[in-house]
Amino acid sequence: MKKVFLTTIALLSIASASVFGMYGANSGWINFLTHGNQFRARMEQLGFTLGNDTIKGTFGFFNDGRGTAYGSMLSLSSNASDLYYDFTPTISMGLAYTSSLISVGVGYNATIGPNWTKINGKKTEAVVHTPVLVLNAMDNAFRMAIPIQVVNLTDKFEGAKGSVTAVSLDAQFRYYTGLDFLPQIRLYLRYGNYGYEKTTGGTKDKGTFAETFGFDFRLYFGAMVEEVALQPYIKLAYNGALGKQHSKRSVTAIDALNDSANFANQLVSSFADPNNPTEPTTTYGGNAAWKKSAWDLTLAPTLGLTANSDVVSLYFEPSLGLQIIQPGSATDDKVKEIYSLAWGAYAEIYITPLKNLEWYFEANVNNNAANGAITPVKFAASTGITWYLPAL
Repeated sequence: MKKVFLTTIALLSIASASVFGMYGANSGWINFLTHGNQFRARMEQLGFTLGNDTIKGTFGFFNDGRGTAYGSMLSLSSNASDLYYDFTPTISMGLAYTSSLISVGVGYNATIGPNWTKINGKKTEAVVHTPVLVLNAMDNAFRMAIPIQVVNLTDKFEGAKGSVTAVSLDAQFRYYTGLDFLPQIRLYLRYGNYGYEKTTGGTKDKGTFAETFGFDFRLYFGAMVEEVALQPYIKLAYNGALGKQHSKRSVTAIDALNDSANFANQLVSSFADPNNPTEPTTTYGGNAAWKKSAWDLTLAPTLGLTANSDVVSLYFEPSLGLQIIQPGSATDDKVKEIYSLAWGAYAEIYITPLKNLEWYFEANVNNNAANGAITPVKFAASTGITWYLPAL
């Protein structure tokens, strides 16, 4: 009980800091079952994992890149006459059973969207719900995390009603082989679907704004050169539109939250002429057929370098490979692919002045086609502390 009390005091003492939580609404949950007891406070994270050898739980917040400024928990409305705040982080919580044979856990994320006004004048907020299943087996050699994001916006207008729904998957699977030359295999799977449904005068109309599929397959290799551990890996990644509906290569439910502020107005305009129905305009555009589907493909050899001392640990990951982007076109079925170098440099530094207290730094620069280029380099792209706690 004393340990729980001390942990609670630590949480409350820094709850007002501009930092965020433990697990986001993505495959980062794969670490939940293997994380030891800890309290973490970084620029984008704030949370803890606590438990014993059998039962463990987690609670925290994660930024997910949302908000008017990185590291801002509350986003202030720009309308001075109608003052309100949007709470931007993702709230995460989870519970798990762990053992050497098999470990299983369930998690949940709630990501709250911008405050928006319905047609009847009522204010509300959209929420992305993300149930998560995590499972480890064979003494943690096999690991998987499957989060599914879902958001739905619904409104009515003079006998008509409509809704938009976005569903996305960001799953990860890992297998640790135990072999020195091929220690690890990873597979990431991504799927997104964003559609609408509306009813006007008893007539139903539904369609798809966007649908995408992607994967990231990685083979890791291993070697030692003096005191430096080498872990090179080969990454093959693909993201693309399914069908010929749009130019977007990756759809997520959290991105669809950006539409909630304008949803009511768009719904009214879409019902303006029942004889000429239109779809609400969204982040991902309409459902008009495209002549050429959009996609991107990356093949990138990457070298992971790890070095440790009693106080400082360094991980550095440079990569250089080939990137092919097909931007897609609504009018031209002969649009050409764009070839370029895929490059990046990523680094982590862990400083441990005390056995159970760790200071973390992260830096990143790349031209990633799927996630958006990160330039220039910012040394403190993420920083913060991890306090490793004893077992309960």
